[in-house]
Amino acid sequence: MTALSDLIFTGGALAVAVPADAAAALPAERLILPPDEEARIARFRQAQDRHERAAAHGLLRHLLGSWLGRDPGAIVLERDAGGRPFLPGTPDLDFNLSHGGGWIAVGLSTSGRIGVDVEGAARPVDWDGVAPIFLHPAELATYRGLPAGARPRRALEFWSVKEACLKATGEGLVAEPRSVCLTQDGAAWRLARAGLSLLAASRVLPDGARFAWAVEEGVEVAVVVAG
Repeated sequence: MTALSDLIFTGGALAVAVPADAAAALPAERLILPPDEEARIARFRQAQDRHERAAAHGLLRHLLGSWLGRDPGAIVLERDAGGRPFLPGTPDLDFNLSHGGGWIAVGLSTSGRIGVDVEGAARPVDWDGVAPIFLHPAELATYRGLPAGARPRRALEFWSVKEACLKATGEGLVAEPRSVCLTQDGAAWRLARAGLSLLAASRVLPDGARFAWAVEEGVEVAVVVAG
């Protein structure tokens, strides 16, 4: 596992997953958020949700600040019509963030679109019940053909990879997940959607959580789990 203090963004494409508590322990001056972002995060009701969101935005600005040579607290993001954040004046920069299950994930790219997702595994889920809601019929058939003990791990992989892909296209949760049919390519997944050809993959984190990332085909992405 990479030390968080050694983590920097130098351009290209980076997808990183970090325990929220580890990111929150970065020096306070690296985690300062603009007042509008603090106010937005404060509106969420669950303390863990607020903690993870603040850590994710802090890590994003920590990485952007060192890359841009700017004070992280002075980096003010805007959001497009779909709610996807962007940094004005940097058209070649794409970024994305996610949180869940005590983890945060950040993706940054100067080489094309990127999407990331992280999903905790501790909370019980009735995967057999929810699978028809988010799996394409072809994926659902594959899922139902698995032994019962293998289904939760596969479902979590499908879920996180789809989230990463839809965040890369900019659709996010507005899209209908059942309309997305992933094509497996070895350990990776391919998806042609919204004018993009995406390549996605995922890995299991130490506590069983799933970390997924998606980039435009041909983009080399550095994947890091830090702490």
